[in-house]
Amino acid sequence: MTDANGTRKRDRWRELERVTGIAGLLATVLIFAPITAISTLGEPGFDATRAQAAQFFVNGDTAWVAAATATASVGMLAFLWFAAALTTLLRRAEGEPAWRSTAALVSAVLVAAYGVVDASWDAAFNRGDELDSSVAIFAFDLGNLGFANAWLALGSFAIAAGWALLSGRALAGWWGWWPIVAGVGLIAVRYAWEGFAWTLPYLVFWAWVIALGIRLIARPTVIARARRPV
Repeated sequence: MTDANGTRKRDRWRELERVTGIAGLLATVLIFAPITAISTLGEPGFDATRAQAAQFFVNGDTAWVAAATATASVGMLAFLWFAAALTTLLRRAEGEPAWRSTAALVSAVLVAAYGVVDASWDAAFNRGDELDSSVAIFAFDLGNLGFANAWLALGSFAIAAGWALLSGRALAGWWGWWPIVAGVGLIAVRYAWEGFAWTLPYLVFWAWVIALGIRLIARPTVIARARRPV
């Protein structure tokens, strides 16, 4: 009976690791696919003029863009599922008090909340051909600054999750250092949000999500069998 209970428990942890990996990969697809599609409308840089911002929203006043922005919000919810599942695994690896895992989860909630609640661009696209240029540039900057602030929460999640991985020694050390480096970069680039420097740590972070997702699907129980925390 004890062996049967132990086997069922291990199976549940394996299932959780697979779900974590699937959620991470799904979140990546659901976030990047609509963002990439919307960028084809001629999205200007963060320093766009009023006319450029207004034209961008006029170009996006279509049904498929409305569907794309909704899909991106669903992607943020998928990211929250990924973070909730991952931090559950990390809590087991980290041991008590599992404060790093908790910090990671709270940070992920902030990221997802931004993705779902911030509707500045959604509203501007909805009536793009009716927007005054002053309103258009305000909506454009509001969306971009909200995105830039989300880097802080995303960086916090990355640092806390990486630290928990290192603390619990759940995987090889570079799995923990990878998100920590990305997280530090995400926080640093918030102070230079108008350039393109943010793309490097942002893509490094999502590359980690993809790689970790594949690892958890292909080889479950790597975190569930974590060694004793240091």
